[in-house]
Amino acid sequence: MRPSSKTAILEAARRVAERSGIGGLTLDAAAQEAGLSKPGLMYHFATKEQMRVAVAEHITATWEEAMLAELGKPLDEATAAERVRAYCRVAVEPAGGKADLAIFVDSAHEEAWLAPWRAMLRRWLEEPALAPDSPSVDMAVARLAADGLWMADASGTSGYDQAMRAAVIDRIERLATGTGQEE
Repeated sequence: MRPSSKTAILEAARRVAERSGIGGLTLDAAAQEAGLSKPGLMYHFATKEQMRVAVAEHITATWEEAMLAELGKPLDEATAAERVRAYCRVAVEPAGGKADLAIFVDSAHEEAWLAPWRAMLRRWLEEPALAPDSPSVDMAVARLAADGLWMADASGTSGYDQAMRAAVIDRIERLATGTGQEE
């Protein structure tokens, strides 16, 4: 399969999930959104399950590309704080959006969909050991806060104006570097 065909199908599936949630992500809906016949889509993805796993893999790969761009260096050369900060910056960007959140949340019900998310999060966020009151705790709080802002933005429930949103993101970034307290 040509990479551009696969990417076009996966992006079409992402748009379907944006509008209708994971429940609306069927082979028929993805084919229609991609401008293909159902058999044309099934040439690439024989089942809805295969397509949904591929969508999760595509989204996590997209996130990893964005996080690597934030880092500006290879992942294995980054500190834990740099990795968490890159994750947080990507999570709070509007590009993460409603579709990615819907797919991530619905992945909790199906291990095959969740596996790409777990693998990505392990590579970027896993710390060998957390000690109370250490910078590792601030980094964990930053990650959870970024996830919360992602959820609030995607669901339209944050209600924050631009100034408040910028202040929240600034605090998340300071937590990610272990400097979350006011100076």
